Amino acid sequence: MKSIKLLSLATAIALSACGGKKDNLSQKRAELEKLKSEIAKLQTQAKKLENEIAVLDPKKESGKLVETENAAVGLFNSYLNINGKADADESTIATAQVPSTVTSVLVKPGDRVGKGQALAYLDNATLKQSRAQIESQLAFANTLFLKQKRLWEQGVGTEVQFLSAKNQKDALEKNLATLDAQIAMYIVKSPISGTVESVDTKIGQIASPGMPLFKVVNLSNLKVVADVAESYSSKIKTGDKVFVSFPDIAKKVEAKITFASKLIDPLNRTFHVEISLPQTEGIKPNMIANLQIVDYTNSKAIAVPTNCIQTAEDQKYVVIVTTENGKTFAKRATVSTGHTGDERTEILSGINIGDQIVVNGYQELIDGQQITLAAPAEEPKK
Repeated sequence: MKSIKLLSLATAIALSACGGKKDNLSQKRAELEKLKSEIAKLQTQAKKLENEIAVLDPKKESGKLVETENAAVGLFNSYLNINGKADADESTIATAQVPSTVTSVLVKPGDRVGKGQALAYLDNATLKQSRAQIESQLAFANTLFLKQKRLWEQGVGTEVQFLSAKNQKDALEKNLATLDAQIAMYIVKSPISGTVESVDTKIGQIASPGMPLFKVVNLSNLKVVADVAESYSSKIKTGDKVFVSFPDIAKKVEAKITFASKLIDPLNRTFHVEISLPQTEGIKPNMIANLQIVDYTNSKAIAVPTNCIQTAEDQKYVVIVTTENGKTFAKRATVSTGHTGDERTEILSGINIGDQIVVNGYQELIDGQQITLAAPAEEPKK
């Protein structure tokens, strides 16, 4: 019994010690969180005081370094950004007109071909044999006709004999022409002028109508195609200016919309547009293209970099430069904005021509803070 009491007492002491350690750890964690909170609060107060000192300190001879640009009137465009792809205006396949065996392939991928040029020959041995027979018959019929004609001119023989010989000759000539047309169908020809993109047949294979044997692409006439959401249907029309960029080859060209469909696809609610491209090296069919279609133009607009427009209390503002006693200070100018274009935004009111707009270093500037203007970059020598 005594041993049991001693065991119980030891257990209680151990549990009490564990509980004490746990309570001590929780207390230290709570103290740490409290100190972190106080440090954050002090840092905020210190930052606020630094800003106030920057404004009020009369001995401060310089301020935060910033870059500026002068507000000026100029041409401003805003764009609709759409994704599309390059496509060949002329891209087709060459197929056989009759079923037969390929006996000869005349081109390889990359070859330049002209419209109507032979690409392959098909087996036409039977027709050639028939043509040889008709040629022989025609030679005999032509000889007979010439003799009968001379006799008829000399008054010998009957008109029926002359006409019969002539008819026989004419019939064989028509048969030969028909046979030549059939033999021509055994030649696979290029439908357009261009470059052979692929050869999908070999000697000995069976070719049949509709089976693609060659793919020919005319890369001299390229275009960009895109499907545009119907919400833009009133803003896009044929003749609109568009800037087409190809990110994979870092090229950008200016063009115009050559076709804007009047129909809306009921499945995806889009309409089709096409842009003919000037000859530009490096562009290939199916290459991704980014389209910037001009939907708004103002030739007398004041525009600033979009990034330097900030928002505070539901108002937009930019930071401009003011001068007092030979020193420069930051000043917030509340603005109203119009359209946003290629990294620039139209300013409708709030700044004037000639105002210096802070375009770099505007972050965390407060109204009235002294600033230092960076020297303007040198113009590149021409």
